[in-house]
This record gives sequence, structure tokens and C-alpha cells, in this order.
Amino acid sequence: MSRDAIDPRGDFSFRAKQMVATRRESGLESAIRDSLTISWRNLIRLTRTPSAIVSVLLFPIIFLSCFLFAFGRFMSAQGIDYIQYLVPIITLQAIFFTAMGAAVTLTKDVQTGMLQRCRSMPISRVAILGGLMIAYLVRAAIATAILLLFAHIYGFRFETGILSVIAYFAIALLFAATAIAGYSALALKVRQLDLVQSLLIVPYAPFLLLSNGFTPAENFPSWLQPFVQHQPVSYTAAALRAFSSRGEDLWVPAGGSLLWLTGLLVLLSFIAVRLYRGLS
Repeated sequence: MSRDAIDPRGDFSFRAKQMVATRRESGLESAIRDSLTISWRNLIRLTRTPSAIVSVLLFPIIFLSCFLFAFGRFMSAQGIDYIQYLVPIITLQAIFFTAMGAAVTLTKDVQTGMLQRCRSMPISRVAILGGLMIAYLVRAAIATAILLLFAHIYGFRFETGILSVIAYFAIALLFAATAIAGYSALALKVRQLDLVQSLLIVPYAPFLLLSNGFTPAENFPSWLQPFVQHQPVSYTAAALRAFSSRGEDLWVPAGGSLLWLTGLLVLLSFIAVRLYRGLS
């Protein structure tokens, strides 16, 4: 499937609409090629959506500034360098917003019939979900980079070398892939835009706010601390913190994060693919 078969505005061109699926390509090469084509379409759509640009550029910076100004002195009194502590969870928050955008995009594609048209065309079965994943991983990487550059103004530093920067991005993008897979499954299950938008907050609120990302787990009620300490967002925030700051324990949070994220990514991707195949 060539790139010019897709209208950058997000709709199929006349030529693509007239295609009839006489065969369905298979194999790794066609899957990669078709996924990249679909991802390019999604990236073009993102650049032409003002709300998407604002969420990438401004929301993470606004949240970082608000939390830093509101709680910075209080956390400093506890001996915590709050900018170093805060940036990892704001990174994950930005990724959550990115994954929510993927759910909205996928739901719109279902409602407009774009996914159904793709299923009738000779493209790889994984191209739609693969292309969505690639496009929003790129968006997550851009959002993370912009956030880290702005956090540098507030004094955030990578204190552990260039390899830690690479590891930071790797864990962040693994988290992004997991969140995108989960929200894609939600979109494919619900298929109604207003309901999907209402449900986006359901995984976001408990996992992000009830984590060790904004404040140590010890500041939560004792009955809630086991959940706060051992849920995937807490492990991932702690791992990112360990990659960026000296003196932080690395192996336990990094190992816990990898186990959580890998397991969830496999499970949620499987569910999303099953739901996609069940579309009528």
C-alpha cells in the first residue's frame, strides 16, 4: 500500500476507496511497510489538530510548574529535591495523555468506518494497530523530550550519565506502548466517542494519583500503602527516578517496572488485536 493512497487529512483518497481486497499481504516486510504508512497518516493528523499540539507542548509543562510551585517547599522540608522527584511522574502523566489521544483517534476511525475499509484492503492485518502504536510512540517521545528540556530550566538534571538518559527514554516508551495498547483495547470495546472520553480517566486517576510519583508512599494511609508501593506506575516512576538521580535504588524498581509493563503490554495487545479482529 503506497503512501499516496492515503489522504493526509485523514480520509482515504478516491483511489484507495475504489480498491477491492483481492488478496491480503502477509509477512514481516508488508506489516512494517503498511504500519509505517498508517503511522504517517496519524502523524499528519496530529500536526493538524491544535488540541493535540497543545497537549504535547503545554500540558506537561503546566502540570510540572503547578506541582513544583505548590509542593516544592513542603517536599524540600522533608529533604527531597522535588524537581528530581517530580519529573518522572509528570513524564508518565504526559504519556497517559498521549495514550488517551490514541483512544480518541481509534474510536473516531471506528465510527467513520475507516477501520472497516482498511480491513477490506490488501494491507497487513496488524497495520492499523501497529501504525497507531508507532505514531503515538513518536508523540510520546516528543512530549518526553520537550518536558525534560523545560525541566532543565527548573534545575532538573540527569546525574548518572548518557546511558541513563537512554534507559529513561526506553522505560518511558515501554510504558507508553503499554498505555496505548490498553486505551486501544478500551476504544475497540466501547466504540462510542462520548463514552470512551468519559472512561479515559478510569485507569489514569487511581494509578497516577495513588502512586509514589508525587509524594513518597509513606505519606499515604497505612492501609493504602501496599497498593501505592507495588502498582506499575509507582515502579515505573521509581525506575525513572533512579535513572536520573544519584543515590536511588535501581534494580528493584527497574525490575518491577519491566515485569509489570511487559506483562501488561502482552496482555493488553492480545486483547486489542482480538477486539480489532471482531470488528464488523
